[in-house]
Amino acid sequence: MKSFSLFGIVLLLTGAVQAQTQSGQIPADLRALVQQANANYPVLKQQQQQIQAGEVRVDIARTALRPNVNLNGSYTYITPVPQFALPVNGRDVVAKLAPNNNLNGNVSVGQTIYDFGRTDAAIRQATDNVQVLRRSLEITQQNLAYQVAAAYYGVGFLQRGLIVQDSVIKTAGANVRLLSTRLQNGDALEYDVLTQAVRVKTAQNRRIEIQNQLEKQLALLTFLTGNPTPDVSQAVNQFSLTVTGNVAVQPYSLNGDLTSVLASNKEVQLAQDRLRSAETDILVSSRTGKPTIAFNGNAGYKNGYPLNVDQLRANMAAGVALVVPLYAGKRYQLQNQAAQLNLNASRYAVETASAQLRQSIAQLNADISSNQARLSNLETQVLQARKALQIANARLRNGVITNVELQAAETGVEEAELGRLNFQYQLLLNQLELKRLLGESL
Repeated sequence: MKSFSLFGIVLLLTGAVQAQTQSGQIPADLRALVQQANANYPVLKQQQQQIQAGEVRVDIARTALRPNVNLNGSYTYITPVPQFALPVNGRDVVAKLAPNNNLNGNVSVGQTIYDFGRTDAAIRQATDNVQVLRRSLEITQQNLAYQVAAAYYGVGFLQRGLIVQDSVIKTAGANVRLLSTRLQNGDALEYDVLTQAVRVKTAQNRRIEIQNQLEKQLALLTFLTGNPTPDVSQAVNQFSLTVTGNVAVQPYSLNGDLTSVLASNKEVQLAQDRLRSAETDILVSSRTGKPTIAFNGNAGYKNGYPLNVDQLRANMAAGVALVVPLYAGKRYQLQNQAAQLNLNASRYAVETASAQLRQSIAQLNADISSNQARLSNLETQVLQARKALQIANARLRNGVITNVELQAAETGVEEAELGRLNFQYQLLLNQLELKRLLGESL
């Protein structure tokens, strides 16, 4: 029985995550996948368009302080019109006080002189909304990068799992051939051969399941990056270093000052941006009922001037208007009340985001500690399983072992090695999640 292939392969898997966490280097193909995701992911493009629309709304708010110039023209036919008759040279002459055909064309100019800060508040409100959109884009980009990384390392984990499973199939197949030979020689039972054959089929079915999971991970990478054939050639190498020991991932202490963590976490930053936007809404609401001082004027031509009412004449008008809102059915008070309630809700949202961050880190710390402890226990279990299989191999060569004992020894090594690899992979995911919560970029 050639069990060395199983040992040699799984030995390569024991320290990959430690090397990854200690080096802190991102594989080149993973970095390329993240760049592809940033360039192709539809949600990012949608949010970028929303930011551009928000910036346009800022410019729209600024136009309130710019002049409005309009070209106006009108024609109105009126009948009857006021008129009277005057005797001139012995006959009556009709004099009109207004023309039947009324013409008026002019260029008008309107300019807000002062609105007591309403426009400035509107500009600030639009700017705050753009900042919220930008923060949302940052969160999407961060989450996308970590999704790509998790899928990438998942591909490497599953590819190594396939290698281990192929070794299990090879070892079990060798046992079937060995037991078949002994059956012909009368040194084994048909039951032993059939049991090992079942073990081969079970291992093959497990390989099919791992292959299915691998294809799903590749499909996820295709969705995230927009690349139908994502390059994951180096993923398997992230689990192939011949280094032993536990993964160097430590829980994050919650006992100290968390100000820097709260300042770096994207979700908390988004909640704070929304709080600032709500504070600006209060300012906007408080200035809604303020007066407005504006200049208006026009210059053009019109008819209707006595005594020749049909003659077009140049005309010009200019003035300053003051509008002071006096009563609007409690509209302004209700708007202020709604803005204040929204501000209170935004404050609670910041507290909620901070509390959720603490909870997420605490839960992640529990997972890290648990996975570290189980990985440490598995180190001992792996050594014991290997020793047991070595003894089983010796007994098999001497013909003094039952099939049940042999299968138990093989299964023990397989489960211990795959279990250790799985916990190392889980610790890698824990590290990625911790970096995301701390606001770190890949």
